[in-house]
Amino acid sequence: MSKKVDIDYIAKAAGVSRSTVSRVLTNSSNVKEETKEKILRVMKEANYHPSIMARGLATGKLEIIALIVSDIRNPFYSELVWVINNNLQEKGYLMTLYNSSQIVGENDQHLRKLLDYGFSGIIIADARNEVSFSNILKSANCPIVLVNREIGFISKYDSISVDNKMGGYLATNHLLSLGHQKIAMLRGPQFSTTSQGRYDGYLYAMEEYGLTPNPKYVVSGSLNMESGQRFVHELLINSDDPPTAVFVGGDLMCYGVMDECIKNGIRIPEDISIVGFDDIPLSKASFINLTTIRHPYDMIGSMVAKRIIERINGNDEPISKTVLTPTLQVRGSTRAI
Repeated sequence: MSKKVDIDYIAKAAGVSRSTVSRVLTNSSNVKEETKEKILRVMKEANYHPSIMARGLATGKLEIIALIVSDIRNPFYSELVWVINNNLQEKGYLMTLYNSSQIVGENDQHLRKLLDYGFSGIIIADARNEVSFSNILKSANCPIVLVNREIGFISKYDSISVDNKMGGYLATNHLLSLGHQKIAMLRGPQFSTTSQGRYDGYLYAMEEYGLTPNPKYVVSGSLNMESGQRFVHELLINSDDPPTAVFVGGDLMCYGVMDECIKNGIRIPEDISIVGFDDIPLSKASFINLTTIRHPYDMIGSMVAKRIIERINGNDEPISKTVLTPTLQVRGSTRAI
């Protein structure tokens, strides 16, 4: 039977105490150089590679960063996760992904468990505005960076986001400039600060043109295709006064709108002009060709990864709030009325 190679085996083979090996594993300076070299030589000869969990137990921190998103099924989050994960791996960190609950209040219990694991840092890309969710974070014993989250406690943590209000304004202003006045909005969930920002931009643009939105034209969705499909039936197919254009607060919902329009003979953009938000890769495809707001998720992902690592490594600069400017990508889903 082969001998189990663990920290006790290394200590015995090197003729030192277990605590001395532990100090070497945690890069402690309180070990003589010749002793350190001997331990490292024994580890190499024994082909011993300490696990992340073992190092974490020794240091009190896992070299793992937790990323919380609200719905991994949304392609926007898939792109964001891809960028963040690649940047963290380059710096030697692993990332664990947590998909938060869509039920208000249910996240509290899960968040408490996350904080107990001793992650090196936490990235929150969940834009819900729950006071209890925010209060729990105050007990976190690790750096936290926020993505697209703007609530009262934001001053305590670094944040990197896109200007959602500006994006909502650009989308709506584009439709207004094409002559549309009966403009609907399919927004995200009511509890989402991101959704609220885009809605505020929609209102601002309408008011700038002296228009008051029809309350029936504003619908809350769940950032999925099903929400877009329901919108078509409620406001286009079964309406006596349908809008001529719609600003949709997420590209995935747009796909639902477009799919249901095609199924029911509603032409895009002849019968309805559509503007989305995110500009995920599929939106550029010729068979979709969606006019949308470009959400710089690649830049945001890189900046978030860089910032959380800086904080983990002891950077104590003042808390920063970075807001990136969105841009309008005009394609084939909109036209002048």
